[in-house]
Parts: sequence; structure tokens; C-alpha cells
Amino acid sequence: MNNCHKIAILFALVLCLTGCGGGPKQAAADSAEEAAVHFLTNLQNGEFDQARTYLEEDNPLRIVFPAAEGEPAPELDAVYQQFREKLSGLTFRVADEGAVGNSMVYISASQYDFRSAINDAMLAAVEKQCREGGDAFADYAGWLSQGIADAAMGEEETVRAMASEKSGSYIIDHRGYTDHDFMNLFTGGFYDYADFQMAVCTNSMDGVEHTYYFAALGDQVIACIEELSESNESGELDDETISGLSEFYAQTAQQIPGFYMGVSKDGSRAVTHIGIDFQTADQNALVNSGMVSGDYRGNMANGWLSLSATVREFEKNGMTSTVTPVYEAAQ
Repeated sequence: MNNCHKIAILFALVLCLTGCGGGPKQAAADSAEEAAVHFLTNLQNGEFDQARTYLEEDNPLRIVFPAAEGEPAPELDAVYQQFREKLSGLTFRVADEGAVGNSMVYISASQYDFRSAINDAMLAAVEKQCREGGDAFADYAGWLSQGIADAAMGEEETVRAMASEKSGSYIIDHRGYTDHDFMNLFTGGFYDYADFQMAVCTNSMDGVEHTYYFAALGDQVIACIEELSESNESGELDDETISGLSEFYAQTAQQIPGFYMGVSKDGSRAVTHIGIDFQTADQNALVNSGMVSGDYRGNMANGWLSLSATVREFEKNGMTSTVTPVYEAAQ
């Protein structure tokens, strides 16, 4: 085979690879405004493969909108599917302000308020686990799903979107504050939950078992429960005493914003539960609880509790930690 023939074959192969199929493509757009409308229409119609083409590789929404070849977070597949089905409730329009410059556009939209409903479901789970024991908070897929199911339609809001043209296609750049608002507007606040994690840290010392459950959005812890399990084989704490203690602790916690407390039985063990809503709790109360250090170094970052730093510190002290869900690459 001569060199010219080889070149012709290679050229044909390249054309086929780039032009024959090649995966989902964006609809042609002449402006950022038009591209943003195409993107939102894709989401509204459940065309998630096309919608993904507007998102950069590290955008957490790509976890929620799976590639055609597989799901990237098996532990939350059902939750993400539930969210995607309800996402069709989105309504939107280009706002009166219109496009600004080459890449900015104003969008008015309304969507189910997933953020508020999920947060309410999470706090209800924190309270239930603290009052009754069990795994209501640990079952993060359960309360995420409950929040999605409970979400009511939110009010219309207007935000700016940035759709930047790159090599003939448009990218919704999620890194800026403006686009964070935009992502949360059309997802009803679910964008913040796109990289949700739950960490469970455990150890045992002198017969007392310690378990911590941390719920985090990315690296920011938003809620946790600390459980101390002690042997009650002597029967000193009967059911009536346990119930009385739980009620006393719960009433005490009600006087401290962002705190939940209770006592429960687990077989022959008595379990004390302390729950914290970090979005509400006062920082002084957090210090007094022992959850964070007095100078906020080590496990605090920009005023919020860092999941990764907290897990590292716990593991240095001999605790075993597991973080889920595991975001797997699509196969």
C-alpha cells in the first residue's frame, strides 16, 4: 500500500470518528442567550446527554445527569432518577434584561424548591435518630428521597447565566458565583447536593463505642450526629428511665438552636445521641459541645466545618472512617 493510499484511509477514518455519530451534540446557537435556552430545554425534556455537553468535566451536575453508558454514583441512583423525573417541572424564560455582552444572559425560572424540602427532611431524620435511635439520619438516600418527594413549587427568580463559547460550542461555567445561583435556580437548590457525602467514623474505648455521622455538601459539613453507646447489662437504665432521660435531653436541646439530643436502647446498651445542624448552631455552642476547637484551626475552613480535615483528625486518633457515596467513573 503506497503512502498516498494510507493517508487517504487515515483521513477517512478521522472524518468518520469526528463526524459519524460521535456522541450527543449541542444544538447550533448564535448567542449565549440561545445556548442557555437550549440547555434548559434539554433538561426540561429529559435530554440529559445533550445537557451534559454544556457542563465542564468537573461540574458536579455531571454526577446527577449520567452518561448514557452508566451511572457514576450507585448509592444514589434511585435518588438521582427521582430528581431527574421531577426536574421537568421547570419553567423558564429569557428575562427582560436580555443578553449582556458576549456570554451573559438573564434567565427567569421557577422550579420545585428541593433545597428547603431536603433540608427539612434531613433535620427531621436527625431529630428522629436522636430521639428514637435507629438509622433515620444515617439513611441519607432515604431522607434525600423524602425531600424530593415533598418539594413544593418555588417562586420565580431571575439570575444571570454565563454561557461561554469555546471551539464552536457553549459551556455553562459553574465556577463563578453568578453561575452557582443559576445552577441552583433551575435545579431548585439541588445543585448544592450534587456532590453530597456521608462520613461515618467509629472507635471503641474502655467499653464505650463512639460513632459520628457527618452529612456534607462537598467538603462542608451541614449536620452530624454523635452517638455514645455504653453497656447497660446491669439493667440500671430500664425502659422508663431511658424514656425519661431522652425526653429531658430533647427538651434541653430545644433551648439551644441547632442542637438535638436523646437517649435510646440498643439491645443491652444505652445510646446517647447528640445532633447538630451546623447551618443553625452558634459557634460558641459548637466549641462547648467539643465538636470544633476553640481557635477553629484544623477542622474549620472559612467559618464552616471541613469534612476532609475532620476525618483526617479522627483517623489520626485511631478512628475508622467510611465516606459514601462512592462516585465511580462510568464503565
